[in-house]
Amino acid sequence: MLKFYCYHFTADKTTPQIIADIKTLCEQTAQFEREEDIMLFVYVPAVSLEAVCAAFPDRKLVKISSQSFSVKPVTDELTPEKLKEIGADMAIAGLADRRYLLGEKDETIRDGLETILNLGFKSMLCVGETKEAAENGSAAGVIANQIRIGFSKIPYEAHYRIGTVYRPLWDFDNSYRPSEEYTLSMLRTIRETVKETLPGFPIEMPLFFGGMLSADKLTQYFNDGIIDGVYWDSKAISAEEFAGIINTIG
Repeated sequence: MLKFYCYHFTADKTTPQIIADIKTLCEQTAQFEREEDIMLFVYVPAVSLEAVCAAFPDRKLVKISSQSFSVKPVTDELTPEKLKEIGADMAIAGLADRRYLLGEKDETIRDGLETILNLGFKSMLCVGETKEAAENGSAAGVIANQIRIGFSKIPYEAHYRIGTVYRPLWDFDNSYRPSEEYTLSMLRTIRETVKETLPGFPIEMPLFFGGMLSADKLTQYFNDGIIDGVYWDSKAISAEEFAGIINTIG
């Protein structure tokens, strides 16, 4: 089965560090066939994106994504047109820190996702709940609503260029410790809601999990079809360690 590995660079990483880490990821996983064994994606802060794209003109081993974008020109944000100009492959929408801390509305995220897909980019919708929603039992409803709104304008022809990422806000600071049963229930909610929201899509949308898992547990989740990929960041695991996980699991 094709496995997706996503590595998110946090803001403390400098541009040279990011470039060096991507080289490490590519070199240490080069033995795997892309689009058959694995796909490798890196998510780069806007300030470093242009230099990173220029450093990797050949995207056979890795696809480069922006962590954010703005449909309208905004200071310190990249528009879809600018992403196209600098040669990015992707842009993610709805990351929890932006959704909750910057106040991005579901409708704004939806419109951005529609725009980026219509321009031919790959993209992902990130969904997730706060600690409070996890504790009060409203998380499933919150996530389902994010999906219904976020995917309500997805163009049919973009079905092979889109995925869903589950990464709650509480995962950023480890303020909540979910049980495995809780995590599995959220992943099931996402699978079911995506199918209900996009009944005409010809393939099942890939699901990515932002929570850290052991190599054994990750293998189990892949083999059982619970997830299709992981979305981990550079604060939680080094590039060399991430490459090691890929090599262990394949």
